[in-house]
Amino acid sequence: MSSVTPFPCQNPDSRFDSSTESVPEPLWVKQDLRVPRYDDAIFSRPELSQIISDAEENRRMFAACSRDRSGKIISSLREWARRSVLEEAARYTAELTGNSVELPEDLNERLLLITGHQPALYHPGVWVKNLLIGKVARQTSGLSLNLIVDNDLVSSTSIRVPQGTRSAPSFTDIAFDEAISPKPWEETTVQNRELFCSFSDRVEAALQQWPDLSAPLLHEIWPAAMKQLNVSDRLADCLTAARHAQEQRWGVENLELPISRLCTTSPFLWFACYLFKFAESFRATHNEVLGEYRKVNRVRSKTHPVPELSEQDGWIESPFWIWHAGESRRHQLFVKRNQDKVLLSDGTNEIVTLPMQENCDLSAAIEVLKQLPSQGIRLRTRALTTTLFARLFLGDLFVHGIGGAKYDEMTDRIFTRFFHLTPPRYLTLSATKFLPFCEPYDVQQCDETCLKNILRDLDFNSDRHLTSNQLSEAAPLLDRKQALIREQQAASEQEGSGDQAERRRVNRQRFRELRQIDAELAGLTTKLREQINEELVSVRQQMDANAVIQSREMSFVLYPESVLKALFEKLTFE
Repeated sequence: MSSVTPFPCQNPDSRFDSSTESVPEPLWVKQDLRVPRYDDAIFSRPELSQIISDAEENRRMFAACSRDRSGKIISSLREWARRSVLEEAARYTAELTGNSVELPEDLNERLLLITGHQPALYHPGVWVKNLLIGKVARQTSGLSLNLIVDNDLVSSTSIRVPQGTRSAPSFTDIAFDEAISPKPWEETTVQNRELFCSFSDRVEAALQQWPDLSAPLLHEIWPAAMKQLNVSDRLADCLTAARHAQEQRWGVENLELPISRLCTTSPFLWFACYLFKFAESFRATHNEVLGEYRKVNRVRSKTHPVPELSEQDGWIESPFWIWHAGESRRHQLFVKRNQDKVLLSDGTNEIVTLPMQENCDLSAAIEVLKQLPSQGIRLRTRALTTTLFARLFLGDLFVHGIGGAKYDEMTDRIFTRFFHLTPPRYLTLSATKFLPFCEPYDVQQCDETCLKNILRDLDFNSDRHLTSNQLSEAAPLLDRKQALIREQQAASEQEGSGDQAERRRVNRQRFRELRQIDAELAGLTTKLREQINEELVSVRQQMDANAVIQSREMSFVLYPESVLKALFEKLTFE
């Protein structure tokens, strides 16, 4: 296939023509997407049993809209993009494993499932996305692709490991590399080889204080990370190699592809040029949809889930990042039309000029963009743009985590209003699996609430907690309290009549006497109050301990392989 295939946008029947009327949209209502709170729980929306039928329906939808319109624009773009991107993924996966990867000749006829995440040592609830797409691909003789989001910033070079005792557990950070200032994963190399190579030993030593916990998966997969370090010192490559090695041992053969390499493919550059060409209308649609998202979800933040695309002096912000190699800061990308050209800027300097006449194809502009890597310039997607490209041009079904699913509510509306297409279905998947290093305490939030209610009752209704002897001893106080209550009820019935000032004076006097009686009765329950307070301290300590013991955020590398394998086997879709 040629490196650049011209796909003109001038076809009047193209669904990408902005003059085409929008497709109907469902009512936008707030989605209730929550992470599973309980152990061994999997969250899926829709049900996993729908994953294959939804993927097939998406495939039929794209094929049908291409047939309905002349030119088969969308199907041609998808075939071009899929082959180009999968060939790049096969090359990267082969570099990662040291083994060649052969793609089937009929790859456009096979289901393609996609997911993606940063190349971090995340928790099992994230990893299940990779395992699911690989499992479905194997059963359907399809293909599966994991997009490594290496254009995002590195947030940490360590993982949290539980320490302490069952009654007072805590987390300690164990580093796999030196701490660094935030910068894109693709710009990050391993800084300290000795620290990196000793990571597994240090983690295993720290976990030995939990005798009931079997050897962590890290012991099995870290040799692959160290082996990759001899090939590439990119931190993302090393961590991906470790994870991918385990997936292969379980029969999961996902293709892997960093976003940094996806963004150099010709189909992606065509996609970028298309958004540059229609930057103004895309910005209008993006901001309109963002405003509606915030209204539906009652979001006041100006940056959540994404900031608005800005415009100043004719420069229109486009949903991409741009920066020079080695920089730690990613810059917003701005475009400006100047007659038959489109200028790109990082907000400070003009980066490049793209030839882009109104009625010509985008081939010439793509050729210019292809020169950017040799000039040390990174042109990359943002999160929303990544899934927009993946769902529109590549996959038959995208598997999101809960965070991605939330912002893709926006992507769905952009599909209908900007591309005039029915949005393809996607699946949202997450899971919770606690690290079995010790037994959690049998205590709940309601236990604390119950004890606090008893303490409050002891303040104002101690008579409910007195023994028979104490009731006899306190009989005069109790009789007086009941009399005051009856007086209060009678006064309430007469409210609005008589001398208001005198009634308020009597009410205050009655109230003070009631509080004095309550205080004297409370003095009879001091021992019970001490017992409740001791129980409350214990419950709170156990809840604090459970916050560590039942954390779902611990890295998957800490878990015994058998525990993760059991979670993997729960991903059934038949």
